[in-house]
Amino acid sequence: MTKEFGRAAAGLVTKAERDQRIAARPKPRAELHLTPNGWEATEVRRQIDQESERRIRHIDERLKTARENFKNNHTRALSRGRAKQDFDRGR
Repeated sequence: MTKEFGRAAAGLVTKAERDQRIAARPKPRAELHLTPNGWEATEVRRQIDQESERRIRHIDERLKTARENFKNNHTRALSRGRAKQDFDRGR
């Protein structure tokens, strides 16, 4: 017996047997994602999700502020326009 294989040596070694064994090796399946598994991957995913949610909240807040500023400025501009019209009518 050989130490490497734990069984009796076959004696004859051929290139055909080698090629056959190489062809019989399990082939890795192609996967559509490369997402690792485990607690570290879960932790990283959680952090990415938190950052994304934080960014969404930030964008929402900025848009809300811009919308309010637009409404206020638009209302002020209308009031100024009316005041100017009233003043011009009074002349």
